[in-house]
Amino acid sequence: MASGDLITLRNLYSAGSYLDTNGHATADQKKAGGKYDVLTAKNADRGTGTAEWRIFAQTSTPQDTAVHIGDTVHLWNVYGGNGGFLETNGIGPAGGKYDVCTNAYYNRTGNVADWRITAA
Repeated sequence: MASGDLITLRNLYSAGSYLDTNGHATADQKKAGGKYDVLTAKNADRGTGTAEWRIFAQTSTPQDTAVHIGDTVHLWNVYGGNGGFLETNGIGPAGGKYDVCTNAYYNRTGNVADWRITAA
């Protein structure tokens, strides 16, 4: 996979599900530039582009355009051509650590939109 590629992200729990934008950001998320709420969906094609993400590596070693284990990336959702960057935003629901949404800003504060590639 190369920086700039279009990908889907599938969770492996149980029957699996796809990272997906679904509905507008909550009022609290919108206060910090939030665009869409994020959840998982049964299918990768629930809505056009809702589960499609463009992956951008900050840098990599070697600098061959590929995304490697250990790279820090930003994930851009392509819903409507402008779905926003995946980020953590606020405290999550009971049992969760942080809420997740997309944002208009690529990294509005404190690395909230930075994601590290690790082996499953």
